[in-house]
Amino acid sequence: MTNQSQQLIIRLIQALAFSSFAFPSLANEAALYDLAPPNSAFLRIINLQKNNRTDPITLRIENKRLSTKAYCSASDFIYLAAGERSQDVNGLPWKGILQPDQAYSLLVADESVTLLKDYRAVDSRRGMLVVYNFSDRPRLSLKTAKSALPVLTNIPQVASAARAINPLKSAFSVVDSTDIEGLSLAATEAMIFQPGVLSSLFVCSDQSGVFTHWADRAGGH
Repeated sequence: MTNQSQQLIIRLIQALAFSSFAFPSLANEAALYDLAPPNSAFLRIINLQKNNRTDPITLRIENKRLSTKAYCSASDFIYLAAGERSQDVNGLPWKGILQPDQAYSLLVADESVTLLKDYRAVDSRRGMLVVYNFSDRPRLSLKTAKSALPVLTNIPQVASAARAINPLKSAFSVVDSTDIEGLSLAATEAMIFQPGVLSSLFVCSDQSGVFTHWADRAGGH
């Protein structure tokens, strides 16, 4: 084997290794869909407990572990058999129905558990951006950080909005939908959007004001 051929093989191996390291969410999401039996439902939990802001949440369903970090964070998705569910979540009773081939987030607040219908990335050529309004503002909008172009508008409290997005690296600003001047409440770190991958942006609030958090490990804080 020539030196040139050896160098080419080494470069290919390095490229594959780098792609696996740089885009873990892409591999995890693809593996999740591949492993899931037909007609499965997909579920994660989101920690919205303000009274215990630093405490994680851990939940087991069908011997599968769902675990979040502190307030305004989420677990990874798991797949489950579709159907009716009854579950104790951090001492709170919850009942709901999971439909086949649908994704859901279980919102765990201080005194309530709410099932929110969520999204799956379905376009292998484009990513999907989903923004969740968990803040104290009735409606929020998202704009591009540099050009202030609207991306998603009028997202109600405890609700979400989504759109497909081209593979690129981009940062955004969050504004109050009722603010005529469109002043930024919070700025996001830049996200590297990946084809076929769901990127979740949580907009939350605390005593210091509104802040953002990317749920995806590849997206920063």
